[in-house]
Formats: sequence, structure tokens, C-alpha cells
Amino acid sequence: MSRYLKRHRFDLLMQLIKTSFKMRYQNSVLGVLWVLIKPYSTFFVLYFVRLSAAHNVIENYALYLLTGIVIFNFFSEMVTQGQMGLLDRANIILKVNFPRQIVIVSVLINSLINLLINFVFILFICVTTIGINVWGILYFLFVCFVLLIFSFGLSLFTSIITVRFRDLKNIFDLVLFLLYWVTPIFFVFGVDQLANSSYLLFNPIGVLMNQARAGLQIYGTIDIPLVLAYLFAALVFALIGWVFFNSKIKKIAEFF
Repeated sequence: MSRYLKRHRFDLLMQLIKTSFKMRYQNSVLGVLWVLIKPYSTFFVLYFVRLSAAHNVIENYALYLLTGIVIFNFFSEMVTQGQMGLLDRANIILKVNFPRQIVIVSVLINSLINLLINFVFILFICVTTIGINVWGILYFLFVCFVLLIFSFGLSLFTSIITVRFRDLKNIFDLVLFLLYWVTPIFFVFGVDQLANSSYLLFNPIGVLMNQARAGLQIYGTIDIPLVLAYLFAALVFALIGWVFFNSKIKKIAEFF
């Protein structure tokens, strides 16, 4: 019975992932290509706007910018999709009995798939321009895993709260918009004139973003103890979110 339930949950998770992925690009001419079009169109606009200002600031500025856009989009997508995970699937939740955490996991895995598609192109550019090693690739993925764990914990909180307080979606949209401009996506800590404020150094998304760049030898140096500290904090946060989610999910259906 235990094996059957585990298999049933895994099949449900796979089905939710496939359904979400298909629905996202349903009736779209370009389909999954939008995974690449969105970050690369942003990259080209920012690159040419910032080209003169970024001149001689950093040697690999194009890769610096592209990596920043892809990682921030990964985080932003996980947060927004995770937040709306329960609401968007209310019809399934009201009809089928299954662990509701599967909904959040399926959303995050979809975001991870989009990241990996973009990562293949970034990796190709790195290999053909600056070079890369296996450990650097693994470190990049490890940093992204830390972001995934943190986003999972955050989604466990926000998915519940958003069902009862719909304004939270608009609040988070505003927060992500502001976070975009205080994260080192297109500017450089301590070098670029837009990044002279020391408080920007306390932006955890920016710190992890630069560590991901360091793994690909684009910018900065690898700091494993720092990322491990962030991993520990993310795990604790996810654990608290898990407890909160389980304590509230049983009565959440009445608010749909």
C-alpha cells in the first residue's frame, strides 16, 4: 500500500508538471521558444542601453548580464507561480484528495525546467568563450538549488496566504519589480556607479546570483561557506513553511 501511494503521488506530480507546461504554451505559435525569447530580448535591450556605461567595468559583461537576467527570472517565476499554485489549481484541489504540497513542487519544477533550457545556452557560450569546468557547473547548479529551496519555503507561506488575501499577489509583483532594480543584474557591486550603496550587499538574491556567476568563472570568487550558510537558512525557512502549510491547508478550500 505504501509503495502504491508513493507511486500514485509521483504519477500525479508528473501529470501536474506536464499539464502546467502544456497549458502555459497552449495555442502559442512559438511555444517553448518563449522560454528563451523573454530573457534574451531583455538581455539585448539592457546590453545595448548599458554598453557604454559598462565599458571596461567587467570583462565578461555580456555573460554577466545574461546570467543575471536568467537567474532573476528563475527566482521571480518560482515566487509568482508558487504563490498562485493553489488558486490556479483550485478545481483539482476541490475534487481530488492528494498531498497539496505536490502542487507547489510541480510549479517549482516547471520553473527549474525553464532554467535548465536557458542554462544550456549559457553553458555553450561559456565553453566557447571563457571556458568552464565540471565543478563550476555543479557549483552553479548548487546555488540554483539553494534558491529553489528558499522559493519552496516562501511558496508554502504565500500560496496559503494569497488564497485568503488576494492583494498579496499585487504586493509581491511590486516587491519583485523593486527587487529587480536593487539586484546586481546589470550593475556591478562596488564598481558601477549605480551600485555604490553598501546596503545592496545585503540582498541575498544578489549574493547568490554573483556566486552562480563565480561558478561559471564570469565574475567574483567562489565562497562555499557563504552558500552553505544560505542553504542552512533556506532549509530552516522551508521547514517552518512546511509546518505552516500543513496547519492551514485543511481549511483552505472554504476560501476558494
